[in-house]
Amino acid sequence: MSEDLVSTIEELIRSERCDVERLQNVLVAIKNGEPVSFEDHQYIESLTQSQPKSNPVSDDIPEPKPENTDNTVSDSNPETPTQEMSESTRRSPAKKYASVGIIVAIIIVAYVGLDVYAVNNLQFRPHHGQQVAISDTELSIQTDACNPSYFPATFTKYEIDAFYNSDIIEKATVGGSTLSPKSAATLDGIFAINKDAVTKIGQQNATFDPTKATITTSVAAPLLGFIPYAVDKKYPAIEFQNMIKNPPPGTFDCFP
Repeated sequence: MSEDLVSTIEELIRSERCDVERLQNVLVAIKNGEPVSFEDHQYIESLTQSQPKSNPVSDDIPEPKPENTDNTVSDSNPETPTQEMSESTRRSPAKKYASVGIIVAIIIVAYVGLDVYAVNNLQFRPHHGQQVAISDTELSIQTDACNPSYFPATFTKYEIDAFYNSDIIEKATVGGSTLSPKSAATLDGIFAINKDAVTKIGQQNATFDPTKATITTSVAAPLLGFIPYAVDKKYPAIEFQNMIKNPPPGTFDCFP
């Protein structure tokens, strides 16, 4: 095997200015100890005569470098939009969830606001029906409840407390309900006297002073079904009694 011939063929193959496949077959045949045909010899000689030996080495070695550089540039360019697309893909679900969260929050706030409005506008008055004694300190009573608003109102309890100084002397507790818009209902409750407080006042041998008596009312309502909420009001006892006996217009708007 001629080492010079092998070296010449390898240089020609690296130059890629020839039939590379043909020369590779010739190179394999030489390495396997097989004879080279006359036509292949002539082809190799024609290649070596048409160009100097130094040219294939000097000209061909740098050529793969720009090709590799181009490949690197061309391969790296598509990565940027791919990364941007992946980032935008990750961000888009977050934006959707944020939008949904904002909408849900707005709905909840609106619902709570309407519920508070309806509960704040509830109206109550004593029901003119028969009262039944439960014990020596308790009576079974009834109360009319009115929802004059255009939104449903749900409450769990309506209470009236009568104070003299700082002691509760009377208490009325009425069970809650859900009232439709522009509707009313008659609800059951219990009126109780604080026997100990009344006895204490009697033992003081003092004249009852109505200016020391106050009335508080409270409507308990669970907003959204679980958030505690209450509407509390306080009146002088005389003002509350006059309001019950001679209710002003707008005190009870559901029915006569």
